[in-house]
Amino acid sequence: MPKMTVLLGRKAIQVYDLDQATIRVGRDEAMDIVIDNPSVSRKHVEFRSDETGWVVEDMGSSNGTFLRGEKLETARPVEAGDEIGIGKFSIVFDKVVADAPPPSEGPKLRPTMAGVAGTTHIKPHEVKELLQDSERKRRAQIVWESGGQRGTHYLSETPAALVGTDDLCDVRVPKGPKHHVLVVNKDNTCEVRNLHAWTRMKVNGMAKSRAVLNDGDVVEIGGLKITFMADIN
Repeated sequence: MPKMTVLLGRKAIQVYDLDQATIRVGRDEAMDIVIDNPSVSRKHVEFRSDETGWVVEDMGSSNGTFLRGEKLETARPVEAGDEIGIGKFSIVFDKVVADAPPPSEGPKLRPTMAGVAGTTHIKPHEVKELLQDSERKRRAQIVWESGGQRGTHYLSETPAALVGTDDLCDVRVPKGPKHHVLVVNKDNTCEVRNLHAWTRMKVNGMAKSRAVLNDGDVVEIGGLKITFMADIN
């Protein structure tokens, strides 16, 4: 039976390992996977096994169900690794993503909003934006801290990012030399290069002029701190 990983942005909230041929997801207590959030309908989406494999079908939800970014109008085949968007959440079918919690056989997931009754209706363009934002947050990114400020740059948008204080930098930071570092994310490999000859760069506390980064690696140079966050696969 397939495993279901429920995601909210980059965070894997729960993995479900349910041994049954029909799996229903929604806000109602009777669902097999309960997501207690107003962006999710009481009866939202159903996964079921037939003679050809698994299919997914929307159950008349208010905000719709999306498979690979496309809204479901009828039942559609679903394969391992497919991502299904429901409200503000995503379900990865038959795949456990990195850093996910251990599988659960229980049905309850409660990322709830107190004081909200019924389903919160999301406009079609807002649903599309939510899906795009969710996808972007799961791609490689750097989180920088400098001069008491903090920001995020998504490497899926500009794979080569120049970080510094100069106006021409892709990522402008409030403190440090004009051109701190160059971060290049290409072919599933991220590399950081020190472009400031007089300032030492450290990666995880070790002096480096350039280095390949792994998920969670920390780069420090001239009052700038960069944390690399790899793709969630």
